[in-house]
Amino acid sequence: MSLSGKSPQLFSHNLLDLYEQSKRDQRPTVVVAPHKLLPSRKNAPTTKIPDTKGCQRCCVARNELTGCHYLCGALEAGVVLLQWYEPMQKFMLVKYFDFPLPSPLPVFEMLVTPHEEYPVICFGVGKGVHGQAVEFHVINLNSLTSWFIDDSEPAWSGPVQVTQLDGERVLVLMDRSVKFVSLQGSLLPCPPELTFDVAVESVAVVQDHVHACWHHGIQLKSLGSGQLVRELQDPCWTFRLLGSSSTVVLETRPVDHPSSASNLYVPA
Repeated sequence: MSLSGKSPQLFSHNLLDLYEQSKRDQRPTVVVAPHKLLPSRKNAPTTKIPDTKGCQRCCVARNELTGCHYLCGALEAGVVLLQWYEPMQKFMLVKYFDFPLPSPLPVFEMLVTPHEEYPVICFGVGKGVHGQAVEFHVINLNSLTSWFIDDSEPAWSGPVQVTQLDGERVLVLMDRSVKFVSLQGSLLPCPPELTFDVAVESVAVVQDHVHACWHHGIQLKSLGSGQLVRELQDPCWTFRLLGSSSTVVLETRPVDHPSSASNLYVPA
């Protein structure tokens, strides 16, 4: 999935088909009838997702109990929810919910609750109340209701990340620390809260380690002990975490030439 175009819209890309197409494009030039060069809409490797023009953020989630895959997009005046339909090999519209999302949007992630049909949309995080570690700002797509903190509360201005690890644990990055909480925002005793001495921008959990990426490096900490295991730091390069679902993908660019081609790494 990608957000592309002058007025961003969701696009679906079949990577296998694009790879095969790139190999065909590298073949020697031959004479081919023009009608054979036009791909059919049905088999096009890249297609637009209807009714998603103006989308500013998107996220995907899977319900482990039902096996359903969901795609959610943040539009200018609401939220659109789509579900993957296997026979047609595409995402199809489930529902649209009118809701004035904040701008800029600090967080846009789906939280899958065990016995609800559709995910809950998290569009912000605040400091917890009544013994909770954090307070999730959410839209419940099952009941079409929303909950959010009063506008008078100052918003957290630093990097924020919300990632659901499984049916019971949610990772929250905020204020240079990583907390592991329940779906209700209560702090979990294990693993422990991790703190960092750098301005961490994004994190990924792979096996028993947390990969924490900041502007000029990456730190690797153990989930069990919270100790720093490995660190890479270079002020001549900028670092950005691209993928974090199962394989960590790291992007680097030279500080003095930020528009140059990037280097991609898969840490071992």
